[in-house]
Amino acid sequence: MPVGYPVIFACNHPNSFLDSIVMTTCVKRPLYYTARGDFFKFDMASALLRFINILPVYRKEEGKEYLYKNDETFLYCMEVFKKNGALMIFSEGLSENKYDLRPLRKGTARLAFEAWNNPEISDKLKIVPVAIHYSSWLKIHPVVYLDFLKSIEKKEFTDLTETGLFNRSFNEKLKNILTEKCIVVDKIGDIVSQNKIVGFMLKNYLRGATNAKKMQNKYFMAENEKFKLAYKALSGFLIKENINYDLKPEVGIMKIVNLVTWVIVFVTACIYNGIPYYMGRFIVRKSTKGNDFYDSLLYCMLMLIYPVYLIILFSITTCYVNFRAGLLDIFLATFSAFYYEASKRYIHCFFKRKQLGVVQGMLKPLFEKDNG
Repeated sequence: MPVGYPVIFACNHPNSFLDSIVMTTCVKRPLYYTARGDFFKFDMASALLRFINILPVYRKEEGKEYLYKNDETFLYCMEVFKKNGALMIFSEGLSENKYDLRPLRKGTARLAFEAWNNPEISDKLKIVPVAIHYSSWLKIHPVVYLDFLKSIEKKEFTDLTETGLFNRSFNEKLKNILTEKCIVVDKIGDIVSQNKIVGFMLKNYLRGATNAKKMQNKYFMAENEKFKLAYKALSGFLIKENINYDLKPEVGIMKIVNLVTWVIVFVTACIYNGIPYYMGRFIVRKSTKGNDFYDSLLYCMLMLIYPVYLIILFSITTCYVNFRAGLLDIFLATFSAFYYEASKRYIHCFFKRKQLGVVQGMLKPLFEKDNG
């Protein structure tokens, strides 16, 4: 990852503003962001967004009369680059909870064109494509993959004089790099089956994104009927048996000891954390109706609700029992919340161990060289 000079992180955009939170967590330098212009309609919202380094980009969908405002944002970005700053931009221009790579807008290309033609910035600016994947969108605690890909530099372009030609050339290069990593499902195929397998791979395996990408590449091969039959059989089995997790099975008495331990953790998590979680989920479902903002808003809602809930829990327990009991409640709530997903995985895999043995047998042929 480039350090010490200006960078544009050009990302795909599968999950609303949760993508920005993920990038902020993983990039160890201050970031500026771009967001759709209609978020800046109100003065208070605009002031807050700009305060946290979010800049407006207006699209035709927001009205052609606002497009001129992009010039101000682009000038600000040039000043950021002159100071060796980093900007994150979602090159698709919109967010959808899908395994796909949508057509790229020209915003990233235009920024690169202007920066590379600016003598104070020139070839110092690097464009770093970023691929983001989630194992799921509507379930809590997805597994997230973040891949920083091969940088794009000024020297790769011979003509930096004509904007239109450059935009097409740049977007083609960026698209090719992202396509190598982004997982795509066949829109005319069985999308439910594909989503199930892709999500299962991402959720459970160390190189889940790479293997899911390989499987989808095979799926797109029209002549690969043998593979598609095995693929369909696996997805049907995962759906029928409601299999979401995989874990290497344990043997002997320890599997019972671990099961009892994880059941205690799971039950504790449900008792202590059920109220804030279901309250947040109820509010977000009402406001989003399960659209592409659901995951991101649920995260933000829980960030607001959970600390308040812990304070109330501590206050009530301290008032009616004692201070130590209040601290114990806080510990049990946060500890069990942290290990909730691990407990759920272990319990699921313990009771589905026979089915998981079948899954392993069905997975193996999908990666054999003679099968696609």
